Amino acid sequence: MNVTRVTLIGQSSQSLSNVQSAAARLASMQNQLSSGKRITTSSDDPGGTVTAMGLRSTLSRSDQYADASSDALAWLSTAESAYSQSVDVLTKARTLVVQALNSGTNDASSNAAMAAQLDGLRSTLLTMANSSYDGRPVFGGTTAGSVAYDASGSYVGDDGTVARVIAPRTTVSVAATGPQVFGSDDDGTSVFTMLSQLSDTLRNSPGSLTGTALDDMDAALSRVSSAQAAEGSTYQQVQRVTTARTTSDSSVTARLSEIEQVDYADMAIKTASANLAYNASIQTTANIGRHSLLDFLS
Repeated sequence: MNVTRVTLIGQSSQSLSNVQSAAARLASMQNQLSSGKRITTSSDDPGGTVTAMGLRSTLSRSDQYADASSDALAWLSTAESAYSQSVDVLTKARTLVVQALNSGTNDASSNAAMAAQLDGLRSTLLTMANSSYDGRPVFGGTTAGSVAYDASGSYVGDDGTVARVIAPRTTVSVAATGPQVFGSDDDGTSVFTMLSQLSDTLRNSPGSLTGTALDDMDAALSRVSSAQAAEGSTYQQVQRVTTARTTSDSSVTARLSEIEQVDYADMAIKTASANLAYNASIQTTANIGRHSLLDFLS
């Protein structure tokens, strides 16, 4: 039969180790309680730490998508304003064309006045076509220049696509190019050239004005309206993605809080228990060695 010998030194050493463990456990709990964090070091919960890192990575990527979405909405809002004003300008120009077709060739003064109005509308439309966001022309494609059209109404942008990645596998175009909206001289559909020609016709040969001018104006209006509708659809798409991301982020944040944050009520009970165990271990250790063999002899 083996008999384990327990010495005073061994007992004291073990008790001291127990005191240190109890103190460390109590200190850890007090730190969690004061900081509000359940995980202060990876050793507190290795599995939870890995999960928390993954959740934080998810939120970080979501923040990047949120920034891209915000930028996309700003681009689209700027374009929407330009579209609305452009439709208004072209509608007024169409009204003038109808008026000119009905007025005949006898009133030169009226024709000159309408020509001047068309010139003013063309200038306003050119301003709309050069609308910019963050120093970049909205309808200029990816040009590094500051305008999409020069003073003569010629397109000086490029055919690049301005796009934003607003979610995993979701990329949206945030602006059409000038020719897509206002027509191009390459195919004879430039609204700026058309308005200039209408103005010249009213001043110099109003009798040559035909219904073709009205057809061209309707085509220009249709082109801008179609671009506006496409922009509106994209805007709604970005908003839907933003709403879904906000909901998802709330769930991820709540899960992260469950992993990292302290349950104060539960931790207060555990801390009180750990404090009791610590005090008990100190008292027990303090009593080791106080008794001798004489204490047990009567």
